[in-house]
Amino acid sequence: MHKKTGLKILLENPFAVVMAGIRAREQQYFQKKTQAAYHLDRLPTLDLLDLFPKLNVKISPYSFLSGTTSISDLVLLKSLAKRTGPCAYLEIGRWRGESLANMSDVSHDCTSVSFSINEMKSRHLDNEFIKVHGFFSDSIKTIHKIDHDSQTFNFSQLNQKFDLIFIDGDHSYEGILRDTQQTYPLLKNEQSTIVWHDYGFDPEKVRYSTLKAILDGIPEKEHKNLYHVSNTMCAIFMKNTNIPTTLTHFPSYPNKKFSITITAEKLS
Repeated sequence: MHKKTGLKILLENPFAVVMAGIRAREQQYFQKKTQAAYHLDRLPTLDLLDLFPKLNVKISPYSFLSGTTSISDLVLLKSLAKRTGPCAYLEIGRWRGESLANMSDVSHDCTSVSFSINEMKSRHLDNEFIKVHGFFSDSIKTIHKIDHDSQTFNFSQLNQKFDLIFIDGDHSYEGILRDTQQTYPLLKNEQSTIVWHDYGFDPEKVRYSTLKAILDGIPEKEHKNLYHVSNTMCAIFMKNTNIPTTLTHFPSYPNKKFSITITAEKLS
């Protein structure tokens, strides 16, 4: 396979190159803003195996399709829910519903807030995108499904507190900020947890727009309870954690190995 030169890439897909440049400048902007406001550019990292030394989690269903929450992120969510015992779980953002379907196995109370069909149509999302929304979760009767944009939803209507909240909806700075501000008061007690997806572009590289939104959305006195979890793209708010932390930088030297067994079946 021949490597493409930068000029050839630019000529073949100039729009993608321009967008990549815009995203890079956006991240540089938020990195500088974060450093200026909080004197940090990443959260301390908790090791996944320090959190869950006897890690053993089954992930099902899983599609291996674009935009899917990673396996390690789902492992984190399910492990947190299992540690809580009877878990009241709130998820913002549904997409295909894989994380909801997984969490319904380990949560006695599962609530989802995500776009309605009409809201997706009003944003000119194509029919194929709308068709797959909630594919894995819509048939699960134990999930309380709220079809409403989280950015305009009044969360006080839920009249409920939660053990675990997963923020995976609008990934803009403004979207994450509002979802954080609206859901932080919904934590049930000192053991309750918030998880943000896409804190990183991958498990080693920080997404600074997300980091800035988290720091701006959580009271500053609580910033000491914010962490990145190793081997995931997630940030977490967790109190009463006396686990040593590190700082993750690319490239990280591996300190663990995972074993994965995969089975699959055709869907009609």
